[in-house]
Amino acid sequence: MSLQERSAVNIQGHLPVSSRHDPRLPASRRRAPNKARLYLGLASIGLLGWQNPAQAEDQPDEQDSIVVVGSRSGNARALESSAPIQVVGGDTLRDTGSRTLSEALQRTVPSFNFPTSVPSSNAASFVKGVSLRGLAADQTLVLINGKRRHATAQLNAGGGTTKGAQTVDLNSIPLSAVERVEVLLDGASAQYGSDAVAGVVNIVLKQGSEGGDIALLYGINDKGDGKTKSVEGSFGLKLPGDGFVRFAFDAWDIGRTRLSVPDTRQMYFAGDPREASYPNRDWFYGSGATKRQNIFINGETTVGGVTFYAQGSYGWRKDEGFGNLRQPNSDQTVRALFPDGFQPFLHIRSRDAAAAVGGRWGSAAAGDFDLSANYGRNRVKSVVSNTNNASLGTASPTAFDTGDLLNEQTNVNFDWKRPFAVAFLPTPLNVAAGLTYRHEAYEVFEGDYGSWANGGVPILDGPNAGKVATPASQGFGGFSPDDAGRLSRNVYGGYLELENSPTEKLRITLSGRFEHYSDFGSTTNVRLATRYELTPTLAWRFSAGTGYRAPSLGQSAYSRTIPNITNGVLATNRLARVDSVEARALGATALKPEKSVNLSTGWVWTPSPAFSATLDVYQISIDDRIVLSETLTGALVRQVLANAGFPTYSGLQYFTNAVDTRTRGIDATARYRFNLASGARLDLSAGFNWNETKITHVKDTPAVLSGSGLVLIGREASSLIEEANPDTFLRLAADYGAGPFEAHLSGVRYGVYRTRHTSNPAFDQRYGPQVVVNIAAGYALFEGVKLSAGVNNLFGSHPDKVLTAIRNPVVSVYSGLSPEGGAGRTYFARLGYSF
Repeated sequence: MSLQERSAVNIQGHLPVSSRHDPRLPASRRRAPNKARLYLGLASIGLLGWQNPAQAEDQPDEQDSIVVVGSRSGNARALESSAPIQVVGGDTLRDTGSRTLSEALQRTVPSFNFPTSVPSSNAASFVKGVSLRGLAADQTLVLINGKRRHATAQLNAGGGTTKGAQTVDLNSIPLSAVERVEVLLDGASAQYGSDAVAGVVNIVLKQGSEGGDIALLYGINDKGDGKTKSVEGSFGLKLPGDGFVRFAFDAWDIGRTRLSVPDTRQMYFAGDPREASYPNRDWFYGSGATKRQNIFINGETTVGGVTFYAQGSYGWRKDEGFGNLRQPNSDQTVRALFPDGFQPFLHIRSRDAAAAVGGRWGSAAAGDFDLSANYGRNRVKSVVSNTNNASLGTASPTAFDTGDLLNEQTNVNFDWKRPFAVAFLPTPLNVAAGLTYRHEAYEVFEGDYGSWANGGVPILDGPNAGKVATPASQGFGGFSPDDAGRLSRNVYGGYLELENSPTEKLRITLSGRFEHYSDFGSTTNVRLATRYELTPTLAWRFSAGTGYRAPSLGQSAYSRTIPNITNGVLATNRLARVDSVEARALGATALKPEKSVNLSTGWVWTPSPAFSATLDVYQISIDDRIVLSETLTGALVRQVLANAGFPTYSGLQYFTNAVDTRTRGIDATARYRFNLASGARLDLSAGFNWNETKITHVKDTPAVLSGSGLVLIGREASSLIEEANPDTFLRLAADYGAGPFEAHLSGVRYGVYRTRHTSNPAFDQRYGPQVVVNIAAGYALFEGVKLSAGVNNLFGSHPDKVLTAIRNPVVSVYSGLSPEGGAGRTYFARLGYSF
């Protein structure tokens, strides 16, 4: 069996596109089966009723498509790659009933992790990005049709697995626009540039001038909250000649999901008779409400030998975050405005836009050329309501504009490739080369005066009347004039890739890339990849390469001032830019790129057209990993800051290249396909990932803080790197299709993850494994109309609860690190129409 024939077998451990969607199948394969045969077929799995696997038909699926990532030769398939590539079809993603692309990938790709229902206590919690192989969310590159996607403006300065990261927001990409997603699980900076340390996710958009689809979805949690309503669809139009333009859209309205228990603390001053009937003990904590709308356009046409293409997108998102309750007896409460205390709410408006244009042309003599340019921007606006600035007293507004964040990115790419006949090589040498230019900018906009200011009014009443009141808007302080500013940079680069098969069984790929950044200098990276067929059914693959991730401009430009009161004295903490005077006074140095070395080896086994399996082992070593330092405090810190001209600052943190890490892991997938009676088909798949990350070195505390006992990264922050992701991921799935009926069953087991307390090891916590079973079924009511329904987390499993003594806030129940969150069982129904 040839390489091309074997590549048609799907082995990546996910559900394939069902036969019901494939017009290439004969009508006899798509007719409705007798119900008795259907039930018998399902019951006989593992016993009888399927054809001999060796006789199973080689059916088309995602793995048979040419993939963009992994090789620039233009004819590679997933199974032929020198590194593991998992391909997930758009129908598979939509069949999960997921609300976001990130959530759908979480349920289908074993190496993918991104907590799905993080408590929305800050704006960053609404950004759903990519995390592969246990690494950070900004260490995976995201492409759209092979072109770099811009990141969100929102940087996570809080906690969780995305702490310190500025990542691409997958919420902005409607599932209805997706033809397939290609996930390259290998370091690929030498091929694609910065961020491709853990791998590359390439989202391939739908094409074609004919047909379309529209679907309505409704979902709800077992407890009756988290109501989800959506409409999504796509359609194509014909352009002159062979051209097309394809439109895709979605609109979502997702309600709150409560993840909390009542607050039993004392609310009023001692002796207040209102204590027994306090009305706000059940204040909200969980996943906030969100509304979003996205539009994607993808088109191309050929004119005079040049294929012109364009993509465009626009997304609008409205999210509701929340702060912790300010009790009536709190000094942060202006009791004349809020006699019963208050819970602040954060209203986030995100506007996301992108456009790409380009042209492809070529000839056998000159080769193939591709010239493109794309631009992307994201602006996030935040308003806090139901709050006050205590230092303004009764004159305080109860709502504030806290300021905006803006991220922009422009890319220009010129790519070329051509095969060359070389005398000493038996096959042509494929040569690919290109030049790149990128401009990036990040800006922080000042918030309302009252959102950050110290109005000077003391505490008005209560036992601490007359003492210093806390400045800034409670819950979410605004960006001050000192925080505001713009930072930009230019990036120039070039790459070269050589690929050849010196023998019929061996293929070798060598890649190299040079890039120069205007803010920190140059970087050069190389990658060697090879694939060798040991037997007609067993292939070995290996890759080794260096990589890098440039510090995001958000990590260089973001700053925030957090005023507090300590022992009746104003004590201001600050997250400072690394180039600021105050940060440099405490030893901050200019950020430099993270540097990585990736090693991967594995095997692809395809003993028959019906069965295949892969096993890959990898190691990723990263030096100078960028993290957000601890908040440095204490007498020495205050003295150093005062000497530098900042006497009101009592604590400071900044981004720094603080740690080196090593990640080791295993990816394994398997797939068995059965052809049952009456044209029915059953696909069984499995996917497994194990990974372990260790910190191998921590940067010394700056000399100016010598003897203070302070460290740049503490127990809690180091655990986010080493232990916050589940150590294993196991997914088993069955996909059944027979005529108009289909059924999907999957089970996911998330392994152990841990947290460390900031200072007390007695409060370290281990979170045990969680098993989540998802089931769904669909039926074509008549031509073009399909009704689907499903239950995610069928048995209502929940992660372990956070220890009561360390719950922050006190009403929280589940850790924000949980991959499935605490929502429990959810139901969904989907009505779709295809034309």
